[in-house]
Parts: sequence; C-alpha cells; structure tokens
Amino acid sequence: MSTRHAEICRPVEKRLRFSMLLASLAQLMKLLIWLLMIGIVYQVGQGRFPLFYLLGLFVLTVVYYTLKIKSHDESHYAAFQLEQILRERLSQKIAGLPLGQVQNIGSGALSKVLIDDVHELHTFVADAPPLKAEAYSTPVFVLLALAWFNWQFALSVLLFAWFILLVLKLLFARGKLFRRQYGLALAQINSAIIEYVQGMGTVRTFDAGESSYGRFQAALAHFQQIMTDWLAKVGFPTRLARTLFTPMPMMIFILCIGSLLYWQNIISTFTLFAFFVLATGLIETIHPYMSLFHLMEKSRAAIERINEIEAMAALPVCGNPQTPAQFDLEFRQVSFHYAQAGSLKNQQSAVLNQVDFSVPQNSFTAIIGESGSGKTTLLSLLLRFWDVTGGEICIGGVNIKAITPEKLMSLCSVVFQDNFLFSGSIAENICYGLDNVSEQDMINAAQQAHIHDFIMSLPQGYQTSVGERGQLLSGGQKQRLTIARAFLQNRPILLLDEPTAYSDIENELKLMQAFNNLMQNKTVLMVAHRLSNVVNADQIIYLQKGQIAAQGKHQDLLAQSPVYQQLWLAYQQANHWVLEVK
Repeated sequence: MSTRHAEICRPVEKRLRFSMLLASLAQLMKLLIWLLMIGIVYQVGQGRFPLFYLLGLFVLTVVYYTLKIKSHDESHYAAFQLEQILRERLSQKIAGLPLGQVQNIGSGALSKVLIDDVHELHTFVADAPPLKAEAYSTPVFVLLALAWFNWQFALSVLLFAWFILLVLKLLFARGKLFRRQYGLALAQINSAIIEYVQGMGTVRTFDAGESSYGRFQAALAHFQQIMTDWLAKVGFPTRLARTLFTPMPMMIFILCIGSLLYWQNIISTFTLFAFFVLATGLIETIHPYMSLFHLMEKSRAAIERINEIEAMAALPVCGNPQTPAQFDLEFRQVSFHYAQAGSLKNQQSAVLNQVDFSVPQNSFTAIIGESGSGKTTLLSLLLRFWDVTGGEICIGGVNIKAITPEKLMSLCSVVFQDNFLFSGSIAENICYGLDNVSEQDMINAAQQAHIHDFIMSLPQGYQTSVGERGQLLSGGQKQRLTIARAFLQNRPILLLDEPTAYSDIENELKLMQAFNNLMQNKTVLMVAHRLSNVVNADQIIYLQKGQIAAQGKHQDLLAQSPVYQQLWLAYQQANHWVLEVK
C-alpha cells in the first residue's frame, strides 16, 4: 500500500490490520486444506481409508470460510466508517473555505469528490485488505510447502512466478498516465448535468433545439476521447495479461521442469503431483494482485483529488479573536480583484479600487450603481465570503479578520437577490440557523414579511415542502421567505441585496414599510437599483467601475453631483416611459 493510501486510511488502520490478519490466517487454512487433499490422495494410493484426513478437511474448511467472511466484514465496516469520516472532514473543510474558492472549484467537481471519489475509497478499503493479505501471504505459505517437498523445484517455481509478476507490472504501468484526465473529464460531465437540469426552464424557453445539449455533448465527447485513448494504451496489455496469467503457463512450466527432475530421479511422481496442486496457489495469487493493482490505481486519483481539497487554505482565523462592542461599519481603502487565473472575472479590471466610506451605527446606507460596479461584492467582503486584497473592513473599529466567522455571521442578517432555499418545509427554511424558535415568533416574522397569508393558503401550511432549491415557489415568494428569516434573526447589522427585486407593485410598498420597521435600531447596508427605495437613506454611495463616484444624501447629491443628477434623470425617464403601439 502506498504512503498516500496508508495516510488516508489511518483513521481505520487498526481495523484494516485486523482484517488482513484474519485473511492471512484464512490463506494458511487454505494451504492446510490443499496439503490434506494431497494426503488423502496419498492415503488412498496406499490402500488406506483417510478418515481423520477427511474430518480434518471438514474442520479446516469451516474455519477457512469463517475467517474469510470475518475478514471481509471487518474491511467493509472499516470502509463505511472511513466514508463517514471523509465526508464529514471534507464538508467541514469546504465550509471553511472562502466562498469564492468554492465557486471556482464548481459544484460538479465538489460533488464528484464528496460522492464519487469517497465511494471509490470505500471500494478500495472494503476489498483491498483481504486481497493484499491473499496476494502477499499465500506465496509465502505455498513456497514454504513446496520447499518442504523439494527446494530446487520450489526455487525454480519462485523465479518463474517472480518473472510473471514483473511482466504484469510492466504491462500496467502505462495506465497511470490517464488517471487525472479521467477524473477531470468526469467532473466536467457532472457540472454539465447539474447546469442542464437546474437550467431546464431556461433551456425549454429559449432553446428547444439540439444546441441546448451543446456543453453536455462536448463534455461527453471529451470523456469518450479520454477513454478511447486510455483503452488504446492499456487495452492490449490488459487482454494479454488475462491470457497469460492463467494456470496454464505455470502448469506447463511445472510439467517441463518436473519431468526433467523426475527423469533425473530428483523427485518422485507423488512430489510432482503435489507441485501441480500447490502451484495453483501461486496462480491464484496473481489474480488478487491484479485486482489489488486496479483498485490502487483507481483509488489513487480519488485520493489525489481529496488531498487537493484538504490542502486548500481555509479562511484565516485570528488566534486572538475580538468581539465588537459597536456596530458601525468602516470600509477603509478597500480594493478587491479575483485571483483565479483564466476566469472571466480575472480578465476584468479590479472589482473594487480604494473604496473608502463609513456607515454609522443604526443608520441606513444605500449602495447604487450599474451592474458590475461592485455593489454586491461589498456585501460579500463584509461577510468574508472573500477577503479584501487591499485595505480593511471594520465593525465597531474591529477588523473583521479579527472576528471569528461564526461571530461575524451572528451579527448580520442577510437578504440576497439570489435566494437559496433548502429542500425542506417552509418552517424549516424560515427558522434555518436558529434553535428553539417558537411557532408564534415564526408566524410573526412571516406576517412582517407579508407571506403568512400565502403560507396559510397552502394545504399543509408551514409544513409545505418548497422543493429542491425552492423550485415550487415563485421568485417573489422565495425572497419573502428569506426576508421572514431576517425578521426572525433580528441581528444588529442588516444587509440587503435588492430585497424587493421580485416583488410586484402591490407588495413592494408593504415590504418597504416592513423594512422600515426592521431597520429600526440596526446598521443597514442595502444594495438597490430602484432609486425610489433609497431617497430617504441617511447616505447614498454611488459606485462606478469599482470606485465611489458620489456620496451623500439624496437632496445633496441632486444639488452637487453631476453624475448623480444624470442617473436620477435617467431613472425618472425610465419610470415615465410607455410603449407606443402602432
């Protein structure tokens, strides 16, 4: 077993060793069974009835199968235990990574590691220990028995078996080159499937033709090419190995060498017969060796991908964490750019550049600007989904890097534009992240978010399932559920990213009234596109290309900022625009 295999299996090392011990004892019982069978033939040849040999054969057979089954049980229990350990460990690791890094990896690649690669390790751990014990202990036992009959003959058999194993290793060495390409191609297929299924509504609406399968077909074609190249490299060696490594070559070798030794009166007919029987054990060793080799090669790529995830740098946590006493916000010369080489975002200029402003405690600051100006990025940086590449962000004078991630999250309620719901009930989604929430508190939060009446109209009320990613609800309904969650959390800092984006005209006014109540005694930072929602803000930050173009109250900006004047004029014109039908 390689160092990487041994390291990743360390949590279940004792159980695997016990499994190998049982498997080795089982192989010893198998050898004794063969020797008894040889003895039975000898006794019959001498005209004796081998009663005790037959009884011994029965007992040893029962012991052999008992040990063999117990060995496989132990390795399978270890495999399930390791599977649980690895998934928990990987989940915790991914949860501690910066969100940007997780998005760069992609859901397809992550699901492959958490599901496929961990399962690959399960298969290896469940099957490899008994195979390893069989592959390495059986030759030792058999060769010792052969040497007892005739050491010269045993030495020749050992050299021939060693030659076969050497050829086997050379034949399969070329297959190692394609492990990584196979894993990457499979991850691309997973990503394409996830994207296609999640975007089914868009696909059916805008592209019902063959091009809707384009990315998926390209991923499949790439995977097929990888497999074709791999089979071209290892297909012939595999078929040759399966042809050569059968009992026939060993039997021919034993027949030739045995005949030569017999005619020289070195061995007897009975010894030649014993060699024919026992040498079968060496041939049986080759097949477990081949299976073990395949298991190790398949699992090696899975281990590499698991190790890559575990080696990623987690979000840095201060060794001496602090807790802010106040809840004012400060963005001090904040700059940010995406570091992932080759990504679309990296090809743009810096998302934020020297952004500097303060949000007093219990005040309302609105962030406006065109798409891509960095508005939502500011909220993500405050939550440490990414870390700033320049400057610092402080809460109550404390750098957010000096606050533990758990504490930072406990200070902020968030309503994003792109809302995510879990495939549970409405009640579970509203109360997500909170313990011991009373039913009345949940209902009050839903009423404040103007979603209670809709929920009560459903057959199962608050126990109604929202479906995967909340797909059974409309965009506006999903958003109001997350708003109800924010009401229920009631944290001192409130972050809003277009909170009324999916609301109709009738409900938008109700939601803004509800937000006015929610904003009381809170530090509020809201990203908005509708300027009518922010005219009463204590402060407006107007971003252009990652920099502050204007800052102040609405009336002051109208009087003093030409760029804000142009933005307001365009907004007014858009509100009064009508479609002329000719």
